[in-house]
Amino acid sequence: MKPPRPQKGRKGMVLFELLIALFLFVLVGFSLVMALDAGLKANRLRNHAALVTQGLNNHLALLHNAQIGPCDRDLADDGSGVNYHLMVQPDADKDQKGQTLANLYRATITAHWTSEGQAEARSVNEVIYQP
Repeated sequence: MKPPRPQKGRKGMVLFELLIALFLFVLVGFSLVMALDAGLKANRLRNHAALVTQGLNNHLALLHNAQIGPCDRDLADDGSGVNYHLMVQPDADKDQKGQTLANLYRATITAHWTSEGQAEARSVNEVIYQP
């Protein structure tokens, strides 16, 4: 019995098919790596934003427990790489009779930081009554 002969037109097809399969495998692998990298970057940004939000809430809670007056100053560094700035101004709200309400202050705390090479900022403001 004679071994089967390869067909004359299929000599180079096996190598060509192997190269196409390898190319597709690399393409799918590269796409998965890029998707994983994008997911990790989004997670880092979300974690940093959560850290900043928690810092803003902490500074606001400290402000509620302190005696405040008009000011415009930087707050102490907490070691997180985020710079906080406090601005307190008298708030000129009026009651139903049109009289100005005393001892109301509008406090604005702004956080500045750098994330992925870009400057970011978030702020929170609140009206605080100090008797």
